[in-house]
Amino acid sequence: MHISRVSISHIDFSDDSFSLVPPFLPSLVPAALVESVRRCGILHPPVVREKSASSFTIVTGKKRLLAAIEIFGGASCDCLKLTEKTDGIDVLAICLEDALLSRPLTPVERAVFFHKALALIDEQELAARFLPLMGLSPSVYHIQRDLRLLDLEEPLVLALHQGILDDKVAYELGKLSFSDRLALFEVINTLHLSLGNQKKLAITCRELAARNNTTISALLHKREVDDIINHGEANSPQKTANLMKWLSGERFPRLSQAEKEFQHFIAGLALPDQARVEHSPSFEKDELIFTLSCANRQEFLAIWQKIKDLAPPGQERKATP
Repeated sequence: MHISRVSISHIDFSDDSFSLVPPFLPSLVPAALVESVRRCGILHPPVVREKSASSFTIVTGKKRLLAAIEIFGGASCDCLKLTEKTDGIDVLAICLEDALLSRPLTPVERAVFFHKALALIDEQELAARFLPLMGLSPSVYHIQRDLRLLDLEEPLVLALHQGILDDKVAYELGKLSFSDRLALFEVINTLHLSLGNQKKLAITCRELAARNNTTISALLHKREVDDIINHGEANSPQKTANLMKWLSGERFPRLSQAEKEFQHFIAGLALPDQARVEHSPSFEKDELIFTLSCANRQEFLAIWQKIKDLAPPGQERKATP
């Protein structure tokens, strides 16, 4: 590699041979990068590879070049230039090193890198040489798992790349039918579900569909789900809580019925605001826990005296203020 002045018109911006994202994903130039290039120019030279005497492929720095063109018009730019004889896997290695300077790769970027590298080397060499750089153990399992992500539909790949869809959930979605996969993703994307809720939604829906001999798509298109998601006055967190509550009720109907009966029982007590009654986890025991908040010790002692007066002889317990 050596620094060389390269004519912008000789750079093939459509050649994505060394891009680590699928071609259908948008290549947006961050405003912060544009302003940095405006203030200081390109501080980190792009890397290009010769295709011919007058044609170059971008290895790294496409967004930097686009920012320079937007600001200065850009007739030419100083670039680190690789000759056309540079081995393809070494070019990909440079691309990977450059990407890792700023942040870890997204699952989609890893998958694209694996896909392109496997056209040049075998799985074992790929795993041994590059996976440790990504913080992964040198096992071909990681390669095979990530490559399956590229089989997902474009909206799911985009959401995965943007961090909207969790990669572990995406792996599970890949095992489902097309309609079930899209139905789950629609809910995840619409409600902006957290990682925990994405996993809970997928597991619960899969179990309910299997138990009721139906599909996840049919389950998520029930009127009850539509009413929750399309509720005009509820925000996303409220809709998420209501959906998870409904799914939990469908998954554990006896527990749900017990909870309803308990809440009806509590409502009939007309408890003051500072009092709370709780049941045991999952109603495993019949015991109840009564909690009463007091403003200070004097209020506690006054209430405790009344409790002692109500207790049968021999049932009093010593209080610890």
